[in-house]
Amino acid sequence: MRVPRQVLVYLFRHGDDGGREVLLLRRTPEHGGFWQGVSGAPDWGESDHDAAAREVLEETGFSVAGSLRPIGFRFELRRQDGNRDEWAALYGPDIDAVPEEVYAAEVASDGDPVLAPREHDAFAWCTVEQAIELLKWEDNRRALVAAERFVAGLSPGGAGRSPS
Repeated sequence: MRVPRQVLVYLFRHGDDGGREVLLLRRTPEHGGFWQGVSGAPDWGESDHDAAAREVLEETGFSVAGSLRPIGFRFELRRQDGNRDEWAALYGPDIDAVPEEVYAAEVASDGDPVLAPREHDAFAWCTVEQAIELLKWEDNRRALVAAERFVAGLSPGGAGRSPS
């Protein structure tokens, strides 16, 4: 069974025009074909922070141990009736919600990720506005806005669980 927790990491860099860019990864078609930040579940006994750093390294090749920060924003993934069997196979039959903790990190401006081809087939460095248009889920959009505010030195605002 998978640990019933998730981490989501948004990676930022300074773009050529001096503005901030965020990295999005596109899942392979077998995994839904949608755009997202770096995400995954901790291994059993692994902290969320360590899982976030590991997932970034595995999915992008970036080492962010020095810049990775929790932003104080979390939400819950909820089991949908249509994916009851898939959810139970991942987490067990008694888990109805999985908390997702959001992190942010800054990476060097001159590098691109090395993708894990089993999971992702494309990447894009985007403005926050472009990324919001690409993200599939409202919770991910809200998390990105909070992460960008955190990286900019502002209060993330709106922290907490999303409405059910």
